[in-house]
Amino acid sequence: MELQNTSNKNLEEAAADNHRQLFCKGTIMNGGEVYSQNGLTYTYTSHAFEASVAFPSMHASTAGEQLDAMMDYYRKHKAQNVGCWSLAPPQPADLGIQLLARGFQPGWQPCWMACDLKTIGTDDNIPEGVIIKPDNHVSLSHIKDLPYNQEQGYLSPALLQTHPEQAQRLIAVWNGTIVGQCCIFFTTGKHGVAGIYNVGVVPAMRNRGIGKAIVSAACMLAKERGYEYATLNANHMGRPVYEKAGFVFISYGMTWWLMNERYFTDPDAADTIKLAEAVGRGDMAALNIVGPFFSSAGLSKPLVNGMTLMQLAVECGQPHSGEWLIDHGVSYTALDAWDFKWKDKAMDLLARNPGEINRLYYSWNGTLMHIAAQRNDIALAQVALSAGVDLTILDTDYHSNALGWAIHFNRPEIMKLIQEKIE
Repeated sequence: MELQNTSNKNLEEAAADNHRQLFCKGTIMNGGEVYSQNGLTYTYTSHAFEASVAFPSMHASTAGEQLDAMMDYYRKHKAQNVGCWSLAPPQPADLGIQLLARGFQPGWQPCWMACDLKTIGTDDNIPEGVIIKPDNHVSLSHIKDLPYNQEQGYLSPALLQTHPEQAQRLIAVWNGTIVGQCCIFFTTGKHGVAGIYNVGVVPAMRNRGIGKAIVSAACMLAKERGYEYATLNANHMGRPVYEKAGFVFISYGMTWWLMNERYFTDPDAADTIKLAEAVGRGDMAALNIVGPFFSSAGLSKPLVNGMTLMQLAVECGQPHSGEWLIDHGVSYTALDAWDFKWKDKAMDLLARNPGEINRLYYSWNGTLMHIAAQRNDIALAQVALSAGVDLTILDTDYHSNALGWAIHFNRPEIMKLIQEKIE
């Protein structure tokens, strides 16, 4: 029996269960290991470089101990790309704090969407010359620029070819050439849905309706198999395509990523983890117990995940922790102050230290103006411009200046402010 006539809450749980089952099944098919006990499921596949923590649902009293055991496992295997996926809010509520304290980095938000398959019909708008058909055997690795064309992954050839009843791939063919694909993973039971994955079209063939057509074909196949709902995780580029195919937004999820090998080469000590957890929770009592064992230099030292304790306090929305750190000799940046809504402190810092305005932030080395463009924070842009930010500085990921970022993110007001300053 598949999921029928349900609420958004049940649909997001069904999407999570579909992902969890795919992570586990794909890991086993790729020769990896799956651990699952007391609400914590995690996987690891050495040769495919895949590892996932799949939607934990742990009791607060045991979560720390369980996560420590998981970290020991990943340290032993030297896993370098581990993603933890969660619904929102997570279980326990401070899951993110505990993960950050142990070496994970903040991740992106999954965007859960669902389609009521009873409402869809045959899509008659398949682009001319395009054929969409099921195919679990042809290799896609040679198709340049096709998203998800690698043979590795949870929806690997081993899974597709061995279990076509549960994993089905559709390909879009134009003039004899494969130009798009998507995969469906079917789950059954009270949370049974058709999960849609790996939707991609080669860049030269985008904006022609191929993406919508292949998603619609996947939905029709799921409907023919008796499913009531299809679910997926959308990015900002794909969401409009899925909406045209009949999908609606359900909710956002949460992710964290373990990508820094320092967690197994130079792990933080247990007292540092306790300190980080106290900062993330805003637990002043715990900070006053653990904190005195650290010098101001120790309190300023980056954690294994590269974040400072001040950045952790900002990430977790704990201004009281930030104030405690400052009182104990920790410095802060203009962005720290801004994110704590300490506008006066941010402006005072920029006035006292003119070089601070060109500080580079994050791994991609952007200025406050890059960040203002990314966030569409007009007030921050005005502060940065008035402080004399260097508008020629390029970030290290995209090699673009702040105006380029404003153009990319379509921030007309910030574009205007920058252009007025340049002129």
